[in-house]
Amino acid sequence: MSRLHRRRFNRPAAESSAPSSEASTATPPPSPAPASTRPANTSERPTRVRRAPPPVEGAMGIPQWTALIQEFPDYVQAFVERGVLLYKTKRYENALYDFNKALQLDAGQTKAIYFRGCTFLACNRPKEALADLKQCLQGNIEAVYYCAVAMTDLKDINSALQYLDKAILKKPDHAKSLALRGELRAKRKDLDGALADLSAALEVEPEDAEALAVRARVHLGKGNFGKATEDLARSIALDPEQASPYHDRGTVALRKQDYDAALKDLDLALARDPGYGVDPRYADAFLWRARKNMQVSALDAALQDFATGRKLRAEAIPLAEYADCYRRRAKARQEKGLVNEAVADFEAADQLSRTPEADGERIDALYRRAIARCNEGAHEDALADLAQVLTARPNLSIENCFAVSFGHRGRTHVDEGRFSEAIEDLTRAISMAPSEPAHRELRATAYFQLGEAERAAGDIELMLKLKPESQVDPMLLMAFGERARSRMQRGDTIGAVADFEVAAKVNPEVESDPEFALALLSRCDLYLRQQKHELALVDLEKALRINPNLVVQPHLAGAYCARAQLRLQRSKTDQALKDLARALELDPKNAEAHAIRGAVHRERMDYADAMADFQKAVQLDPSRKAALQGEIDKIKAMLG
Repeated sequence: MSRLHRRRFNRPAAESSAPSSEASTATPPPSPAPASTRPANTSERPTRVRRAPPPVEGAMGIPQWTALIQEFPDYVQAFVERGVLLYKTKRYENALYDFNKALQLDAGQTKAIYFRGCTFLACNRPKEALADLKQCLQGNIEAVYYCAVAMTDLKDINSALQYLDKAILKKPDHAKSLALRGELRAKRKDLDGALADLSAALEVEPEDAEALAVRARVHLGKGNFGKATEDLARSIALDPEQASPYHDRGTVALRKQDYDAALKDLDLALARDPGYGVDPRYADAFLWRARKNMQVSALDAALQDFATGRKLRAEAIPLAEYADCYRRRAKARQEKGLVNEAVADFEAADQLSRTPEADGERIDALYRRAIARCNEGAHEDALADLAQVLTARPNLSIENCFAVSFGHRGRTHVDEGRFSEAIEDLTRAISMAPSEPAHRELRATAYFQLGEAERAAGDIELMLKLKPESQVDPMLLMAFGERARSRMQRGDTIGAVADFEVAAKVNPEVESDPEFALALLSRCDLYLRQQKHELALVDLEKALRINPNLVVQPHLAGAYCARAQLRLQRSKTDQALKDLARALELDPKNAEAHAIRGAVHRERMDYADAMADFQKAVQLDPSRKAALQGEIDKIKAMLG
């Protein structure tokens, strides 16, 4: 309800109540200076003699006073009167300028002080208003009343009532003071005193619409609804632009449970004052209309009424009904394909009911929104929705499109150092999109940072199979060195050598790693058993380059023997001799090496050397005598 004194306050104040300015506002013009006081220097310009302002006759408006001010800049009365007119037309800042100017010219201008106080009140500056109005109390009942108004604005009801008592004591029929005191007494629950004051005010001013509205509220407080209704009807008839009479008439309808009439009155009140404070009892009317709207599936309107009613009085609105309305609208929106809106309604329903209802339609809507968000690139939101879905349906087979979302979040985890979380997300991504190499590289990074080199190397290995031309971070290739050592400990020689070779591509120091030499030697032995002599020798020679002091088992000499035999068949006798020399270094008692070298010497026609090697081979391995004796005899016969 608008303040009773506020509306009255903006009415033009009666001239009889304001201090008179007839005797003090006309500023006499300055008299010409006597001859003796004029400057002796005639070159100086003489002081201009101001003309006296003309006498004011009849009513004058702002333009006329402005013209006078322009002609007579020190005319106090012109500033005061123009200020009063500006105040009455609610141009308060301009009015304050004029009153301040008048008081600069004449600090004792009472009328300017009084109206400046009134203007301060209109500008909601009660302290400044009170300072001015207190200077005008003598013989000015209006000033006393407005001091009460200022005290009311300052929430000092006791002081306000004291001023009103003084005003009414001076003038028992001062309607504004009676009405304001009645309003203040009503606020203090002194309904009888309030009724007496308001009735007295209305005897003086029977057409005071605001006083009628306040008295109606007092009647309501006393339970006299009939009298209240009469006052409200009169108040509305006199001033239909007030908000409070419509609002209060609506509360009468509420008591009768005539909710339709109550809401119509409330609409009228809020149309006049959208910020009007609504009685919490109107919540019942909004609940009634919300239920009515739900019956006809006007769900938007129903939700609006539920929300309004809850703001007015939360306990009046059954949360189960409110939540059910949201769910009904969610299902309707889902049927129309409005997935985001449907999910929002389901979430609102869950918040109201405080126990999430994991019904199929809600989960379906949430899942659809998750897919839509995933496709839109809103990966965090998509996964948040998906988490809710999987909570309700843990065995759900989800779309592969979420691999991108898990991969995106996994990358974020890696960038921010949350490697365990990254591995979890990237594993999900890989399970849905196993052919995507980027996810494996990211997971390899996370594994490597956590010290799990074997797993990191495994991911890089698979990544390179998927995309051989991939450029791998050199740091990640170091994981292969770590895995190679682990494989050596497990006896996986082949795997260890392969890992060492990959690691050596980015770290040349691996080429001098003794463990690499041992791995090569072990693979050499394996190749030898598999009759892969060439491969065996490659590993053996590389191992010896890495570690010349490497202890080599004598049986590995067989690899040199096998290659020498091949070279002999290809007539590469020089290279064959080198191989055999190396074989005999490894195993000086190797009969096969001597036998093959004998054959090489024979091919080169170095018969004496050939016979010596054949004889040594038989000496070391007598079982070879049958095979070599014929060759020995031939050479002896040849040599004579």
